[in-house]
Amino acid sequence: MIAFRYLFRETLKTQLAVLFVLLLIFISQNFIDVLGKAASGEIPGALVGRLLLLNLPEMATLMLPVSLFIGILFAHGRLYAESEMTVMKAVGMGPGRIMRTTLVLALVWTALALFNSLWLNPWAKSQVFQLREEVKADPGFAVLREARFMSLDGGRIVGYVEELEEGDDGGNRLNRLFVVQQGQAQRAPAIVVADGGRLHEQDDGQWLTLEHGRRYSGTPGNREFDVAEFDEYSAYIRPSEIEAAQSRIESMPSRELLNADDLQQRTELQWRLVLPLSMLVLTLVVVPLSVVNPRQGRYAKLLPAILLYLAYFLLQTASRSAVEGGSLPPAPGLYTVPLAFLLLVALPLNLAETAWWNRTRQKLTRSKAA
Repeated sequence: MIAFRYLFRETLKTQLAVLFVLLLIFISQNFIDVLGKAASGEIPGALVGRLLLLNLPEMATLMLPVSLFIGILFAHGRLYAESEMTVMKAVGMGPGRIMRTTLVLALVWTALALFNSLWLNPWAKSQVFQLREEVKADPGFAVLREARFMSLDGGRIVGYVEELEEGDDGGNRLNRLFVVQQGQAQRAPAIVVADGGRLHEQDDGQWLTLEHGRRYSGTPGNREFDVAEFDEYSAYIRPSEIEAAQSRIESMPSRELLNADDLQQRTELQWRLVLPLSMLVLTLVVVPLSVVNPRQGRYAKLLPAILLYLAYFLLQTASRSAVEGGSLPPAPGLYTVPLAFLLLVALPLNLAETAWWNRTRQKLTRSKAA
């Protein structure tokens, strides 16, 4: 029991350290991407933190398998390099018990990964899609920026605000504006210049109200232009239709995918299942692969292990594309790669550590010598 707890604890500590580093790298990358979109006005700055949090489940879906794989490789490799595994084997903890101990940890993480993949990640994606659609439907309030051209009303209005400040009513006060309205039906294009204005919402939607300015209306190429001065001029900003997030396969609840007949929906469900379950297959591969001679060093098997993991992940991605393209049947579908690795890689690696294989190899050696 002491050896079990020690091996479990050392592997868990290493895996958590690897997971932390990987998440830190990808969160930083995602932060730069989201911050760039906020700076360009694609999304409001107030949503940066929420989007980062909502992107965490998707990162965890991909990072949990690789962190467990590398964590086991590093932890076991260190124990072999420092001869601690030799001591454990001397007190009766053979390869079978080492594998069972590691599989207990893998089962815990697989359960957490299944919860994340089947429920948390689809929910987070639906929230992200909904936020993006709401920003599209409410561009004037969401991404209002000073000294920058803004697209409003689905691109039918382009505005430029020299200065933006908070109004007395808590709304946005705009100073020195330039607005271009595209022509629609019988209405000619127009350019409006105003000293000030405000964006406000009424029962029927959003309105842009300009104050103390001029409106120039006419068709390009035609000399007839209308010029009007005004004290107050209001333009209605039509809301965009919000696309239902549930219509996207990635954000659909897993229970809706269970009885789906659509090929892409069935593939999505298999993808949500196969990534967490791959942690068990990868554990069966990496435990015997982490066995090193103390003179070799703890990182002796790092390169072949990483190549094996990359091959597994690339084949898994290719199998998804093949199923969606119709070149691979839905059954076994995405389970083809885990089953192939289980039979062709994990089984031979683990057989090499069994007493039966050692006896068989000795018999073959003696028969050749004879």
